[in-house]
Amino acid sequence: MKHRYLLLAGMLFFVLANLTAFAQQKTVSGSVADSKGNSLPGVNVIVKGTSSGTVTDAAGKYIISVPDGSKILVFSFIGYASKEIEVGNQTSVDVAMDEDVKQLAEVVVTALGIERSTKALQSSVTQVNGDNFTQARELGFANQLAGRVAGVNVTKIASGPAASTRVVIRGAKSLQGSNQPLYVIDGIPMDNTNFGQSGVWGGPDNGDGLNSLNPDDIQSITVLKGAASAALYGARAMNGVILVTTKKGTGRKGIGIEINSNLVTEKVIDYTDFQKQYGAGGYVGTTLANSVATKGSTVGDWGTAFNNGWNSQAWGPKFDGTGVVQPDGIVRPYSYAGDNWKRFYQTGVTATNSIALSGGSETQNFRFSYANLNNSGVVPNSGFKRNNFSLASNSKFGKRVTLVSKVLYSHEEAKNRPMISDSPGNAVQSLYNIPGDQNVELYKQGPKLGAVPVGMVTPDAKQVGEEFQPTNNLWGQNPYWAAHQFINSDVRDRVNASANLRYDITDFLYATGQAGMDWYTKRSENLTPQGTGYALQGGMSESEDRVREVNLQWTLGYDKTFGKIRANAFVGGNRMRRQSENINISGNGFNAPFLPFINNVASRNWGYGYGASGINSVFGSAEIAYDNYLFVTATARQDWFSVMDAKAGKNY
Repeated sequence: MKHRYLLLAGMLFFVLANLTAFAQQKTVSGSVADSKGNSLPGVNVIVKGTSSGTVTDAAGKYIISVPDGSKILVFSFIGYASKEIEVGNQTSVDVAMDEDVKQLAEVVVTALGIERSTKALQSSVTQVNGDNFTQARELGFANQLAGRVAGVNVTKIASGPAASTRVVIRGAKSLQGSNQPLYVIDGIPMDNTNFGQSGVWGGPDNGDGLNSLNPDDIQSITVLKGAASAALYGARAMNGVILVTTKKGTGRKGIGIEINSNLVTEKVIDYTDFQKQYGAGGYVGTTLANSVATKGSTVGDWGTAFNNGWNSQAWGPKFDGTGVVQPDGIVRPYSYAGDNWKRFYQTGVTATNSIALSGGSETQNFRFSYANLNNSGVVPNSGFKRNNFSLASNSKFGKRVTLVSKVLYSHEEAKNRPMISDSPGNAVQSLYNIPGDQNVELYKQGPKLGAVPVGMVTPDAKQVGEEFQPTNNLWGQNPYWAAHQFINSDVRDRVNASANLRYDITDFLYATGQAGMDWYTKRSENLTPQGTGYALQGGMSESEDRVREVNLQWTLGYDKTFGKIRANAFVGGNRMRRQSENINISGNGFNAPFLPFINNVASRNWGYGYGASGINSVFGSAEIAYDNYLFVTATARQDWFSVMDAKAGKNY
């Protein structure tokens, strides 16, 4: 039966891509040029106070959707003064931008955390201030890069809370692999593994590593686009690099306190245009499938919710208000039942609260922060919680030694990530297929939503039973059973820590040493409840992933000016070691009925995986500048790879 549902693959969760804060939208277009009338490609165009944005094309033209009530568009581009234009009732806005001499002298954070003047860069580097990620928030900070950086394509996957984000810089470079950039947090690479997407027969989006970061801790984000700008990170930077610099303490009098509270609501808007005049049912030749001479009085006549009951196959008779027996045995009018999307989906709410303390002197200072994020998704019984702690300290010992250390910790809990694509466990697909004359709420049934009681009682004194299915199509899921009885949850703890020690040997010669670790453990639980139509015995699985990457790095640098000539160079090396480990157990059926514990499964299957890899590298960079306007720059890196199999074990 599964092949029938492939017709809906790619369509089933599309409505979640249209989450909005209860607003209608209009389209605004125009062009951007400099003061001489020359077109400016790559200009960032943002709706002020939101994360909605775009960039101008090669001809300097843009098109952007603007929510009603949003009055201002912000135009920004490196080397030009930003402009804010009030839209009002206009649908066409052309802009002329003026050069900003001051901005040309700005510095940005580049590879290895080195700050350089923007006009000295030999490749494309774009920096985004951290304030842009705290105004109109999303669960993943990468989503808010959309429209802010030219050449960066951000795909927001509509697959529920804490979903993964696909970021591609300057287009795909390989037919295989993710094509996503390397993420570096305060000089330490961060693992951004995607833990699973839906396959041919469905499944959830299990998210990626970007959801661990707290936007309130971000000072700035720098995007290294070209091969030259990312060369110092070696082979892993072949798709570009996104550098995240977190906030640090500063010398001040007393203790500084920063408090932020943010509330975002979202709602599914129904952009479907289903017909509302005819009932559901299949059509074969000149005969309506599952029909009788007149509108029947038994369940199954003219098709039902899942058995020949596709909304896209509404070959049933015309609605006329006469009484018919519906799947729960109750006679109701044969008429359009109204909007089931509004009945089933709920308003999504994301509340974020954070506090940061900072203080100290010019030689010893700190910053400590705590943030709590609590999200309930638009799909009932789904959500995401995250607690972030961070501590940064700066210390100067005498005139020559500086120590900078940072620790970021996150605890994340994802509850019932929604299934997408094909039918198993997919509440959205079920909602999509309910006939127009049926109210989705008739599928609730029983004390536990979606269930038909069969006399069993759990330890918490709640009755349980089988899935309420009105047809013989076992793969057609009851939407409430899918949302409330299935379990697809995970918990992750993550630590990203780094320490950087710098010793100024002379006024122009220095040495640095850095050590950093990215470590996390992720525990997942999946349950197909006993009584599910296509799997009456049920089943469950649990797994745990552990990943650790350690980087050790050193550099020796030289920076000196001779009249109008400045020489800046450094050489260094890096040692990376990575270990990953997975253990899992799964089983079908339960020895004691209706007790969904992994130790209670009737049949058990174990799995274990271990991997280790390492990279040893040397790198260097040299720059010669004349009178701060003519620059000659060269960078190089060499990597040596090592991959050990599982037999190497913990001794690697």
